[in-house]
Amino acid sequence: MTDDLLADVEAAAGLAVYGGPATASRRELVAHGIPGLLAGKDPTLWGPAAEGRALHRLGFLDAYRRGSELLPLIAELHEELGDLSNVVLAGPGLAAGAVARTLGRPLTVLDAPDPHRVRALLDDAGLLRRTVVVLAGSGLEDLASVFWQAYRDLGLTAAEAGRHFVVLGDAPPELAAAGAVVVPTGSGALSAATLLPAAFAGVDVAELIDEAELFAPSLAGEGDNPALALGVALAAAGRVLLIPDGSGLDGVGEWAADLITGGLGVPVIVAEGPQDAGTATDDTLAVTYGGCLPPWAVPGAGARPAMAVNGPLGGHFLAWPYAVALAAHVRGVDPFRDFPAETADPAPGVPSFVEGPVEIFTTGTATGLTAALRELLADMDDHLCVQAFLDPAGDAAMAGLRPLLAAASGRPVGFGWGQYHRGGSLHGSFLQITGAVTADVPVPGRERTLGGLQAARAAGDRQSLTRRGRPLLHLHLTDRAEGVGRLLAAADMLLH
Repeated sequence: MTDDLLADVEAAAGLAVYGGPATASRRELVAHGIPGLLAGKDPTLWGPAAEGRALHRLGFLDAYRRGSELLPLIAELHEELGDLSNVVLAGPGLAAGAVARTLGRPLTVLDAPDPHRVRALLDDAGLLRRTVVVLAGSGLEDLASVFWQAYRDLGLTAAEAGRHFVVLGDAPPELAAAGAVVVPTGSGALSAATLLPAAFAGVDVAELIDEAELFAPSLAGEGDNPALALGVALAAAGRVLLIPDGSGLDGVGEWAADLITGGLGVPVIVAEGPQDAGTATDDTLAVTYGGCLPPWAVPGAGARPAMAVNGPLGGHFLAWPYAVALAAHVRGVDPFRDFPAETADPAPGVPSFVEGPVEIFTTGTATGLTAALRELLADMDDHLCVQAFLDPAGDAAMAGLRPLLAAASGRPVGFGWGQYHRGGSLHGSFLQITGAVTADVPVPGRERTLGGLQAARAAGDRQSLTRRGRPLLHLHLTDRAEGVGRLLAAADMLLH
């Protein structure tokens, strides 16, 4: 990437994209009026099979308007529930998490069924009494039942328990009968699923809405349309490397990675910082993101970005989904496909060998943990995806595994908590890490536990990856704390 291309800037309402020069693809899109059609929510851009889904999912383009309409209700609920100072979002929460992390507000996101995170909340009666639970999305009946029973076990009446819940969409019967607040849901990062929990956590969500509203008119434009430049670049990418530039937009990379993987089916690596990005391969689009830094001002070493996306958070929440939808149109794929989670029988198999608190399941010939990791890296197919079916809070140190493996392999390594995105690439090698459950959470009225559900999802991933012929190394930590330390030490030995 030359200095001239890096100096090419498109900007609107405080959000700027550096790089992304004019291409034949871009000229063709402009000639056919695609930017305006997308901004106008034309559902035909991805073919007849996608029209029904597109009609709903394109709501992200004007979600800020519905968010603005929600502001009086948000203010009313914030006052009414002001004594509930601890906020738990049950459901997909990457956007809300990015808002809370960026602005330094406390928010617990339960988007995976790790029982240790839930148990920590349930065992603290004082904290539970100060908690409001926002249920966002479908398939949350288990978590709803767990928290409902927990409040009843505290001696609260049905009405008192119902006060602790805000439901986006259809409420479970017991919550509806108890008078829980029910709010219509929508699509997009500026829907109620983001705005409500963020507001409860103390975020001025009106500012986010204003930022998006100022940026929205640029989406229909042919020039000075940063999202168009980003979309054209994503359309040509074989892999994407997202690098925070250190200017304070925490969590945006994880949220954008989920959009790109689900919408385009290309691998996405999210680095911890510029110094951890590693070397980008020829087919990798390296993008820095943040609030204010152009690419030549990003500190640290590693991959030099081909593009930089900078600006206010509300602008990011429109630019990235627009860019993914546009890139999907160019690539001829449906960005709104649904990928339901798979589950399988989690019955444990017999490990290939055991090293301390780590059980190793491998099809290779290694007989030691470090050797098994070295074997996985030596035979890496395209890139490595690390899945940790653990507690992102209690087992947070596990995230340190990604930069160690990236440094040892010199190849792209991604990391995620929980299930692999079903829209992801058919390429890549996989390292799955599971852990023993010492404080499981039963689901009231059902013959299952949250730990069992987590294990079934991990088994579903292993089954799916094996069916696809993907290289897979499975590690099970019989003691989470000791196992995390042993695994990090084994990975560090790869560097010496």
